Amino acid sequence: MSGYFQALLSLACALPVSSAGPLFTDVTQAAGIAFVNESGGADKQYIIETQSAGGGFWDYDSDGHLDIFLTSGVRPDSTTGTALYRGIGDGAFNDATTGSGTELGGWNMGMAFADYDSDGDPDLYLTRWGRDALLANVGDGIFNDVTVTADLGSAGWGIGAAFADYDSDGDLDLYVANYIAFELGGPPFYDRWCKHNGVPAACGPSGAQAQPDILYRNEGDGTFTDTSLHTGIRSPNYYGMGVAWSDLDGDGDLDLYVANDGHPNSLYRNDGDRFVNISLATGTAYSGEGRAQAGMGVALADFDNDLQVDIFVTNFSQDHNTLYRNEGNGFFADVTGRVGLASSSRPFMGWGTFFFDYDHDGWQDLFVANGHLMPAIERGGGGLRYRQRNQLYRNLGDGRFREIANEPTLAAKRVSRGAANGDYDSDGDLDILVANLDDTPVLLRNDAEGKGHWLLLTLRQGATEAIGAHVLVQAGGRHQMREVLTGSSFQAQSDTRLHFGLGPATAGDIEITWPGGERQVFQAVPADRHYVIHRGVDRLILE
Repeated sequence: MSGYFQALLSLACALPVSSAGPLFTDVTQAAGIAFVNESGGADKQYIIETQSAGGGFWDYDSDGHLDIFLTSGVRPDSTTGTALYRGIGDGAFNDATTGSGTELGGWNMGMAFADYDSDGDPDLYLTRWGRDALLANVGDGIFNDVTVTADLGSAGWGIGAAFADYDSDGDLDLYVANYIAFELGGPPFYDRWCKHNGVPAACGPSGAQAQPDILYRNEGDGTFTDTSLHTGIRSPNYYGMGVAWSDLDGDGDLDLYVANDGHPNSLYRNDGDRFVNISLATGTAYSGEGRAQAGMGVALADFDNDLQVDIFVTNFSQDHNTLYRNEGNGFFADVTGRVGLASSSRPFMGWGTFFFDYDHDGWQDLFVANGHLMPAIERGGGGLRYRQRNQLYRNLGDGRFREIANEPTLAAKRVSRGAANGDYDSDGDLDILVANLDDTPVLLRNDAEGKGHWLLLTLRQGATEAIGAHVLVQAGGRHQMREVLTGSSFQAQSDTRLHFGLGPATAGDIEITWPGGERQVFQAVPADRHYVIHRGVDRLILE
């Protein structure tokens, strides 16, 4: 293809498409969510003040209604740090924070939800500036801080976290991405400003000491062991942010991808008792031009339905977010410009992100939460803004994305950080939660018209959710693939139930590969239902 026609194609992909009507409705207030994030001073002199807004969907009380957890930082006169909202049905929530054991003051960042102790309910790992926390779910809406007895509690600055059974021993291990060695009174961050685009800005991370990420092995007795050195994770140290597990090479075990801020990103291949960083060899360390970018959030999905997991990373403004397409031969290609995701992302600073099929056409769309670091950035010229709108890209099904324009709820400008998706109102489509800095979160109800059919699957092995399970759905002549995973995005976690859009198809065939390789097949499963599937039980349970 000539350079002229390549330029035309790139321009066509970049042009936004208008939606026929509102796709999403802001229902935050109507749903009963009133939490206000607080993150230091308004001028954001310290880098710690620029990031502490995370959020996620989970069903902590196993009642079938998704619940919400939110994080925050502090102000001198505040003790607010977290919020727990319980879903009570009909799209409504009650504030269940007080007395739950989840109310932690201080600087709280991200989270990962999973049943680490295999007792049948999801627990909470909370990343923080200062000691991280593991909160064990003991039922009746109560959580106990078991950080010390579990031999956890890194004193670094944790950002991303994700559970997975990396060693295939039947219990969930934990990876924590740590950022920089920030402390008040420690150079170069104390009592001074740095400059960016000629305006005052918080210093860092450039020049700061990178804190090592940590891989914890679950010993199966309620405790964890730091295996970072033994497994090859702790070399070299980068500014870690977004974390996601996936079987990226299709060999049956879970590999790990880490988005690093200002350093090359890391792709760790799971070789059993060791991990090997193969990011440079696979083309996933740098942009296609060979540049280290400022990796923030990460989303893994098969965006083109070729049954290979692809990688998307959000980056700093005046750069583009990056989509690495899995070529299926051990290599990834930076296809950002080719698919229409490059130019539209340059004015924005991306953070939380995820793939989801909002219109149920069988192709996974893309959401990106945006917001700058520096309140003073607008004085630097160039059209950059501190408060920014978020972005929704529709997957056109031909290897390209196009940004949705004229969507009122996405036009609102905030300083967004964490972002997650889940069917909070149990109507079969995926809704959006966005955590905003120094503001209320935003809960966006999916109201898109003309959606196709769908399937929602909960996979369980014994009493626990089947983290690491791999599912193929065939419907309408198309194959789609998903994995049951925790973490990803940025300081957030989406609902771990698997959602498939089926387009016009009214049924689909389901093939499950459970952790360890056991397979189950269900044929001609009727659409527009939520099923619970238990390992080894050849019967679908309607939820």
